Amino acid sequence: MAAVNTHELYGTVGHRHLDGLAHWATGEYPGSALSLIECSDGRWFVEVDFGGAFDRIDGVSRPAVEPWREPAFFASEHGAREFAVRCIKAVHPGLADRDDLLGWFEERA
Repeated sequence: MAAVNTHELYGTVGHRHLDGLAHWATGEYPGSALSLIECSDGRWFVEVDFGGAFDRIDGVSRPAVEPWREPAFFASEHGAREFAVRCIKAVHPGLADRDDLLGWFEERA
């Protein structure tokens, strides 16, 4: 099976790579990362950008992983950000107690 083209499927209009968030929080460049994806209808979702560490987290779009499942959609960017931060904390348990990760987005607005 070829990877699902979620950008075409959902009419995406923007995205933001989150490898920088993981790098900022851990001090190391991650082996796996996520992106926030904005759809033309206003919905948002979180997708694997590279690597396999997020492949088992429900709700994350994994277009190259079989069986393919639709991602969880969020009505706002903030909701997608919160979900992405939870996912990043799950993959990087050393960040579990960090409450400043959402601030990374504000610093780069």
